[in-house]
Amino acid sequence: MNNPNVSIIIPVYNVEKYIHKCINSVLSQTFTDFECILVDDYTPDNSGKICDEYSKIDNRIKVIHKNRNEGLPQARKTGLQYALGSYVIYFDSDDWVEHNIIEELYNLAISYEYDLVHCDYFQYDIKGNKIYEKVPDLNINYIYSVKSSILGRIGGGVINKLIKKSIYEKILFPKESCAEDKYISTQTLFFSKRIGYLGNALYHYRYNHNSLDRNKNTLYKRYIETKNNYNNIYIFLKNKNIGFPEVFEPELSNRNKYNKELNPFLLKNILRKIFRKIVPDSQWENFKIFFRIKK
Repeated sequence: MNNPNVSIIIPVYNVEKYIHKCINSVLSQTFTDFECILVDDYTPDNSGKICDEYSKIDNRIKVIHKNRNEGLPQARKTGLQYALGSYVIYFDSDDWVEHNIIEELYNLAISYEYDLVHCDYFQYDIKGNKIYEKVPDLNINYIYSVKSSILGRIGGGVINKLIKKSIYEKILFPKESCAEDKYISTQTLFFSKRIGYLGNALYHYRYNHNSLDRNKNTLYKRYIETKNNYNNIYIFLKNKNIGFPEVFEPELSNRNKYNKELNPFLLKNILRKIFRKIVPDSQWENFKIFFRIKK
């Protein structure tokens, strides 16, 4: 049996409520020459068992059970080590995709010999509202790509990108999870010489409900992980000798400022939490101006 053209890698952790929809959307693909690698990152719920059940239904599904939890980026790395496809795409296990996402991206990639192809996506906010996210066209140049997606808000993830496995084999996967996809994309965009863009939303991104946890220690952990992964990004850009930091301004400074304000122990954030409890909802939007002006 020949190796598949595409490897779909899905890290799995604590998603028993969502994993069925994710895997079913993979199995409904119009493009059939793929393998789906489900990486059970030592999940404490029934997600791993659900994965095993699907592997018995379809032999394109492979399940890897890790003996300890190492987090999302290392689970993605583990999946890559088992991947046989010439192209790789990562999905999050609580999301789902359109039935033609692989066909559309793969056909675009091989038609123009692209190293990386990407598409728009739908995002669902806390209330379940569906939002069309149009990502930047990353085939313009590397500096633009970094400024618009890595240092910007949209387009820096890996979930909407089909990439040659040979590109992924050149990069370093971080150990910390927050902003890890930005660091990974910083590297894959650098090593991809030909990039294609498909202006259709084919991926459905579910808002991360874990981010609703407002515990200070949890928020601080996310702040530190984000800070460390952006430091990895800065080191990578600096080492590549492409005009860092000047050519990445003002986006670089704006991103540094935003990342610093993620610290829950920042005085401004402590005051914000206190006042949020005492200021009526009807007045809160106007009151927030205070925090934009006072540092």
